[in-house]
Amino acid sequence: MKILVAVDPSDSALLPVSRAAAMAKKEGAELTLLAVAEAVEDMESLFGATATDRLREKASKALGAAKALAKAAGVEAKEILDSGVSPEEIIVDAAQKGGFDLIVMGTRGKKGARKLFLGSVAAKVIALAPCSVLVVR
Repeated sequence: MKILVAVDPSDSALLPVSRAAAMAKKEGAELTLLAVAEAVEDMESLFGATATDRLREKASKALGAAKALAKAAGVEAKEILDSGVSPEEIIVDAAQKGGFDLIVMGTRGKKGARKLFLGSVAAKVIALAPCSVLVVR
């Protein structure tokens, strides 16, 4: 079994890692952590290269914390750091290319107009994923 965990820099991002690591240990599954530095189109021209670098740095730190948590749970994890405008497409693409059996991810619980206009990355991954998706609240 292969498990892909989508990691983000939010405060609640480590709970899905913890759940996935426990599953991986129990099932003897391969665990891969994916952090996406979410960008906006033409970000560098709008905000400069330092904004892009800061987002990649935040994603990298989140990935490091996730890897440390997995290791503390007794599971070795592979790491993928990517960036792009559409995190859901990057997650789904990684799942397809890697032949993953399960995607584990958190949800930030957006509400109201923000969810209506921006949608939920988790909802989009569920709709597009080539495998099962476990969303941890």
